[in-house]
Amino acid sequence: MSVINQTEKSTIFLKSLAQINSDLRLDATIKNVLTALKSLFNCDVANVILLDQRSNELKTFAAIDGLELKSLEWSEALIGWRYANRAPVIVNDLINDIQFQELAGTHLKIELKNIISVPLFAEGEFFGMVQAINNRCADGFSNDQLEILIELGEHIALALRNSWLLEDAIRGSREARSLYDIGVGLSSSLDLDDLLERILDNLKRVVGYDSAVIYLTSPHRGVIHDIVSRGIPEGMRDSLPMRVGQGVTGRVVQTGQAVIVSDVTQNSDYIACRLETRSELAVPLKSGDNIIGAFNIESDKPGAYKEHDLELLNAFASLAAISIERTRLYNERMTAKKLDAELAIARRIQTTFLPSKDPQIPGFDVSGINISSAAVGGDYYDFIPIVDNQIGVAIGDVSGKGVPASLIMAAFRASLKAEIRNNFAIRTILQKVNNLLFESVERDNYVTAVYSVLDSKNRVLTFSNAGHNPPILRRAGGKIEYLTEGGLALGTFQNSTYEERPIYLVSGDMLLFYTDGVTEAKNCDDEEFGVTRLLTCIEESKDRSAKEIIEFVVNSTKKYTACQTETDDLTLVVIKAL
Repeated sequence: MSVINQTEKSTIFLKSLAQINSDLRLDATIKNVLTALKSLFNCDVANVILLDQRSNELKTFAAIDGLELKSLEWSEALIGWRYANRAPVIVNDLINDIQFQELAGTHLKIELKNIISVPLFAEGEFFGMVQAINNRCADGFSNDQLEILIELGEHIALALRNSWLLEDAIRGSREARSLYDIGVGLSSSLDLDDLLERILDNLKRVVGYDSAVIYLTSPHRGVIHDIVSRGIPEGMRDSLPMRVGQGVTGRVVQTGQAVIVSDVTQNSDYIACRLETRSELAVPLKSGDNIIGAFNIESDKPGAYKEHDLELLNAFASLAAISIERTRLYNERMTAKKLDAELAIARRIQTTFLPSKDPQIPGFDVSGINISSAAVGGDYYDFIPIVDNQIGVAIGDVSGKGVPASLIMAAFRASLKAEIRNNFAIRTILQKVNNLLFESVERDNYVTAVYSVLDSKNRVLTFSNAGHNPPILRRAGGKIEYLTEGGLALGTFQNSTYEERPIYLVSGDMLLFYTDGVTEAKNCDDEEFGVTRLLTCIEESKDRSAKEIIEFVVNSTKKYTACQTETDDLTLVVIKAL
C-alpha cells in the first residue's frame, strides 16, 4: 500500500467530514458514517457501535455488501472484547483466530481478515466505536489509515452524539406529547370498564407489548383481580387473579416497586399465563400513598424492556391511576347518590308506619318519638286503635341497623297488626308473631318488643314483654316498677309462649317505654347512659307533660353523647295517668 501524503489525507478527511455532517438525523448520520468508512478504507464491512445512554447497552450497526444498513445483535464475547479495548486498534492478521472467525461468520457471514478500530468519546465519556473490517488491499490497513480514523473519530463522535441528543429530545418530546394526549383522552371517561379498555389501547402507544393486564386491588387488599387484559389466552384467564405478594405482579403491589424481568424462565416469581412470553415489566398503580393495582406487560422477546420503558410505563401509570381513582370516586358518588335517593323513599315509607300524631285519650297524656340513626332504622312504636276506650301501644327494636333492620321491622309491624285484628289475647298475638318471624328471618335476626293494651275506661294497661328493655313505671308516690313479664325475643325460638300482666293506673302514675338506644348511648369515656341516669331524668321531669318528658330525655342523651359520631336508633313512649 502506498503512503498517503498530507494533501491527499486532508482531501479525504474533508470529504468524509462533509458527508458525515450532511444530515442531523441519527439514522442518516449512522448511514453517512458507514458510507464514509467503506469508501475511505475500501473495506468489506463498516461498523458503528454505540453505547445506549438509557439502557447502558452496546448497539451495533454495520454496512455490508454495498450500502446495506443492518442492526446487529453481536454476541457478548465479541462486544465485550471491543468494549474492553477502548484504544485505537489495527490488526492485519486475524485469519487464524478461530474464535473471531466463528463470531464473524455467524453475525457477518464473512471470513474475518483484518480490522481497524477507534473508540469514540464525547465530553470525556466513552460513547462507542467505529471500525472497518477486511481491507480489500493485500497489505491490509495502514498506519496512515489509522491516523485518519483517529482524527476523523473525534468528529464522528461529535456528529453521532449531537444526532443522538437530537433524537433523544425529539423522542422525549414525542413521548411527552403522547402522554399528554393520553391523559386528556383518559380524563373524558367516567365509566370504569370503558376507561380501563382505553388505558390498554393507549398503553401500546407508549410501550409495546404482546400481552397486558391491568390489576386492581380488592377492598381488603388481600387479592388483586385482573379487570381487563389483552393477549391472554381465554383458557388462562382463571390464573390471573392472585394474592398480594404472589407472582411478579403481586410483589409489585406488595412492595410498590416496579420490576423488569428480562428472562421469565429464570425468574421463580413468574406465573406463566402465556407460553410465548420471554420478558415482563410490571409497575404499581399508585394513588397518593395507596397502591390501587398494577400494570403488567409481557413481550415474546427476551430482554425487551429497559429502564426507559419502565420510566415511560411509570409515567403512564401515574396518569392512569389518577383517572381510575377519579372514575372510582365518581361511580361511588353516583352509587351513594342513588342509594340516598332510594333510602329517602324508604324513610318516607317507614315514616308512614309511625304515628303521625299523638293519640287523644281521656284521662291520659300519651306521646311517642322515634329518632333513627340512619335513613331507615330498626326501631318502631305505634298506637293502634282496637275498640272504643282501648288502644294498643307497641314498641320494638330489631337486632342490627339500617335497611335490613327496617325490613324486618316492617314484617313485624304487618304481622302484629294482622294478629291484633283477629282479637286474640296479647299473649296469643305474640306467640303467633313469634312463629311468623321465626319462619321468615335468619336465625341471628330477632325483634324485642313490648305490646300492651290501654283500657282508658277501666284505667288498666295489660302488657307482655318479649325480651325488650323493661318499661319503667313510676307510681305517683315515687315507687319504681319494671314491666318484665312476657317471654323471649320474637323470632328466636319456634312456639315460644308468653305471659301477660295487667297493671292499674292512678292519677300521677307515669309509664316510660324505651329502646336500648337510650340506655346504651355512650359518652367520650365509652360509658353508657344507663338506667340510673334514665331514672334521674324521669324524676327531674315527672311534673311535665308526656311530650316534654320525652324531650327532656332526648336532650339529656344528646348532651351525654355529644362527642360520639355514631349513635343507635332511639325510641320513647310516655303514658301519664291524669
